[in-house]
Formats: sequence, structure tokens, C-alpha cells
Amino acid sequence: MTGEKVDRFDLQLEHFQKSLERLKEALAQDENSFIRDSIIKRFEVTFEMAWKTVYRYFLDRGERLAPTAWEVIPKAFQYTLVEDAELWNEMRAFRNDTSHEYNEAKAVEIAAFVRAGGVQALDKLAQEMKRRA
Repeated sequence: MTGEKVDRFDLQLEHFQKSLERLKEALAQDENSFIRDSIIKRFEVTFEMAWKTVYRYFLDRGERLAPTAWEVIPKAFQYTLVEDAELWNEMRAFRNDTSHEYNEAKAVEIAAFVRAGGVQALDKLAQEMKRRA
């Protein structure tokens, strides 16, 4: 992209959408321990891409906030970019759990959470970000 201005929000949104598609690919597989680990890793990456997309959205609109999920997610709820603050807080907590230790029961719980509502929340945010782009 030499000589071209790169729109950082568009680039971040593209990364978010690609990671979400990869997460959906893993979720489409029959679950076993390998696929479960793939779901969890792809969830981690997609969650990171999600809040960083929202962060970039706010920066482009002159908002100044710390580049952390702890600050970005509540603001996203305030601006109705996400609808369910509790779900997103749970998602953030699960994301933190996955990066500190491996626990089989917790892995099963997180994969079930991603299937039951996490991926839908991420997908809704991706659609909202695309709409507002």
C-alpha cells in the first residue's frame, strides 16, 4: 500500500470480520478437544479484534479513551454499539480466563458460551460496525 492512505478503522474492521469468519468455521465442526481449543483460540482473537475495532471507531470520532477492553466495552454499550453489557462483560471475563490457564471444564464452558451467544454478539457488532463505517 505504498503511497496510499490506509484507513485504520477499515483495516481493523477487516481483521475483525476475517477472524469472525474463522471462528464460525471452527464452530461448524463437530466438537472434540482439538476443535474446542480452536474455538477458544479463535474466540480470543475475534474478541480482541472486536474491541480494537470499536476503539478505532471511537478514535476516528475524536473520543479519547484508554486502549483497553475495560474502557472500550462500556463505552460501546453507552453508544449502543453493543446491546447486552452483561454478555460482553462475561465475554471479556472468558477471554481473560482462556489466557491464564488451561482447565478442561472451563474450556467446555467457554466453547458452549461461544456457541450459545458469544458468536452472535460478535456477529451483531461486526454488522453494526460495517453499517456505521
